[in-house]
Amino acid sequence: MEIVADKQMDRIMEAMQRVEQDLRDCHWMAEEVANFHKNREKFSYTREELEEIVKISTVKFGPEAVASRPVGLNSDITFWEAKKLLRQWERVIRYEHKLKRLEEAVAKLEDERERVVAEGLMDGVKINEIAQQLDVSRRVVYDIKQSVIRKLAVELYLNDMIAAG
Repeated sequence: MEIVADKQMDRIMEAMQRVEQDLRDCHWMAEEVANFHKNREKFSYTREELEEIVKISTVKFGPEAVASRPVGLNSDITFWEAKKLLRQWERVIRYEHKLKRLEEAVAKLEDERERVVAEGLMDGVKINEIAQQLDVSRRVVYDIKQSVIRKLAVELYLNDMIAAG
């Protein structure tokens, strides 16, 4: 029985650590997503074209190397640039998914002070500034933050962790 309780406690702690990290990382993840979409306008390739470039570039020799190149596809992008862009694209998709889940979970918080603290942390606002905004001490903000982390851990991760076994 004690082993089961230890495993559950480990899951709870892991879920809380993940939420705390998500709240901390939210601001820069949002900036990465915005920068990617802003820079996305600079290259004119679709995701499918980038995947095709990578696929073609892996064929080095033989008739496939010449025959598989689509007509009209610009050759000004290299294999490594295409791979890098595809990795960035995948990363941005992960960030967007994580940000959306986090924002939806924060929107479900019923306590307004909890929502203000969570949104402040997501925006990269320091605890001192949040305390000034709410006209409370840093300790109160810290306590609210811990409450938010517990609630979000259950909402975002704990149920999935328990279901996974």
